[in-house]
Amino acid sequence: MTETPTATAAEIKISFSGDEAREAACALELQVGEGRSRTIHFWDSPRKGGDGTSLPFLDRGIIFRLRLDDGDHGSRRESDMTVKLRPCPPLPPEWQKNRKDEDGGWEFTIEEDRTGPAFTPVVSASLQADRKVEAKLVESALRPTPGAVDHVLAKPHRHLLEDAAGLKQGDLADLRALGPVYTVKWKQDWEALPHPVAIEEWTAKDLRFLEVSVRTSTADAAETEKLLEQALRRRNVAPPRSGETKTRAVLTVLARDLAL
Repeated sequence: MTETPTATAAEIKISFSGDEAREAACALELQVGEGRSRTIHFWDSPRKGGDGTSLPFLDRGIIFRLRLDDGDHGSRRESDMTVKLRPCPPLPPEWQKNRKDEDGGWEFTIEEDRTGPAFTPVVSASLQADRKVEAKLVESALRPTPGAVDHVLAKPHRHLLEDAAGLKQGDLADLRALGPVYTVKWKQDWEALPHPVAIEEWTAKDLRFLEVSVRTSTADAAETEKLLEQALRRRNVAPPRSGETKTRAVLTVLARDLAL
């Protein structure tokens, strides 16, 4: 029986964009050399319409994301591929709880995304797989031509897409690579917060985002939201009055040049 799973973990997020992102980065005294630099690519099938550019897969709650470590790694580049379902649809029994490969090659997790200032819980599911593939296959997957994503999807990704969304390999033929997005991620220990704080900066074209997040249990989520806001204020960072999903904002900008 398919059911929407219940999450026991939550990720609390507060996001800043544009000038607010620059001001927050300055107040937090972030140094690029102290963070982990990666490049991110996404896939969707952008289309132009009367209301602007549409993203059919994102609109269905399906996100394809490839993260590449920056730096010289020879013929193979450290990377991971994620398929994320947000909001999470009803899932068959085998996908209703966290799972991982015995060899550590992939991991499936269910958690709540809570983005400030409303912090409305949205259940999401994601399958992340390490993809230590040849550089030429990655380059092929990143070409702005339909169907290229198949080179970097792992078998568990395909199984999840078919079981959760009824999508088979042929249904992904129109996916096109969107990117790059340049990211730097820091992890810090802040007083009063029992878990490490992750700070991630995204830049793409004329967009800039800064996201501050903490992972915790759903039972402690409400208290963690308050503690994170208080910790930001102590660092002279005022939480924004409205929240924005950085994935949708960035994909919309990246898709404009490819939309047909």
